[in-house]
Amino acid sequence: MWVVKIGGSLETAPGLRALLELLAEYGRSKIIIVPGGGRFADKVRAEQTGTTMDDATAHHLAIQAMEQYAAVLCGMNTRLYPVTDPGAPGHAADISSVPVWLPGKLLAGQPGIPCNWQVTSDSLALWLADRIGAEALILVKSAANGTVDIERLAAAGYLDAYFPRMLEQTSVGEIACVCINDQEVIRQALVSGLIPHGIRIV
Repeated sequence: MWVVKIGGSLETAPGLRALLELLAEYGRSKIIIVPGGGRFADKVRAEQTGTTMDDATAHHLAIQAMEQYAAVLCGMNTRLYPVTDPGAPGHAADISSVPVWLPGKLLAGQPGIPCNWQVTSDSLALWLADRIGAEALILVKSAANGTVDIERLAAAGYLDAYFPRMLEQTSVGEIACVCINDQEVIRQALVSGLIPHGIRIV
């Protein structure tokens, strides 16, 4: 089982629909999709900037933003379906479809996850991958990045700021960043069950 996080910034990317079709075709019973926050989370950031909203409230609303993006993804491909707890028995009863995680219920009251903007869907995808014992986490991004240094990726904003700390708390075997345009690489990985060496970051 792999966790595949789809960045919110990809909502308007030309290749998103094709990516979802690829995941729906080759990812059945193999993957769980984690949505980013995208423009929905950007609205929360803007609202916080213009008010006295605290970080904890903004974090809660950003989780809801991920669920909004999840609804968008499911609305773009009928073989995707929302699920609140991917680790629960029977969640994958329909093996013809691919689950998309709604994080709100599972994250409610979870200790050890800071409720601020350091934690975004990148870290939450890693947390979920560890929780369900996934073999790998694939982060689909809008662009490639050649470095394998987690701290540098976080400092550059390619991963969220908390990702290196979350990594210390988890034991996911493989982590890779993939450009949305590398869909043949993703397809081959899903078919073979092997993550190509060229995109591994851990």
